[in-house]
Amino acid sequence: MEIELPESLRGLVREKIYLYGINSIKAVDILDQPTLLSIGAEAYILRGKFMGIDSIIKWRFPKPYIPPDLDRDFRRFRTEIESKVMWKALSVGVKAPIPLYIDVDDAIIIMTYIEGNTLRDIVDIIDSEKLCEICQEIGVYTAKMHNIGISHGDLTTSNIIVSFKEGYVYLIDFGLASFCKRDEDYAIDIHIFFRAIESAHIAHEKTMKSCFINGYELISGNSKTVKMLKIVNDIRKRGRYVAERKLRSEWRSI
Repeated sequence: MEIELPESLRGLVREKIYLYGINSIKAVDILDQPTLLSIGAEAYILRGKFMGIDSIIKWRFPKPYIPPDLDRDFRRFRTEIESKVMWKALSVGVKAPIPLYIDVDDAIIIMTYIEGNTLRDIVDIIDSEKLCEICQEIGVYTAKMHNIGISHGDLTTSNIIVSFKEGYVYLIDFGLASFCKRDEDYAIDIHIFFRAIESAHIAHEKTMKSCFINGYELISGNSKTVKMLKIVNDIRKRGRYVAERKLRSEWRSI
């Protein structure tokens, strides 16, 4: 599928940088071969080479159904927050894509491509010991983010990349991330991760949840972890209450 890229990206495709060696000059495309990978509700995701580095290009495209001024401000805001969150998460040891180029005005982030498999795709083919190690690392990452005021916002097994080649676990897609101070915002991250386990990996629920909690506790300590799990439980009770009311309402209408 062909898409019309913004002029700023087209300009990067046309431009080159020149690397000077002792006896040679090498021309390198700033952005080479951007290829569409997926289209989300918010952004186009492309893959290409940025100054020779395998990269992901995320472009939050304009939405014709939103007033232009509001749309532009929102896309600028989300692009700025996402890039800042990634840098701050990286600064405390969370493995994540590295932003290489940011254009807030055109809502573009170019970041390093992470080679590996999503946790969602490998849960059923790795042994329980390795699965526990991965989930513990996710718990560590989550606690580190929460300790510096970051909520990931979409902590599912589809947004976790396991690179067996490098031996690392990465968090990706910080598009819904935010800076926050409320414990409930942090608890929602845990709730989303637990819900992802229950909906797609129920056979591994005990291992994944317990190992995540162990990792979280390593960073945040026992008392804070217990507090967060209590808030998670409160969130889940509210969700069940709403679902039960909806079900009763549907039965009455039959």
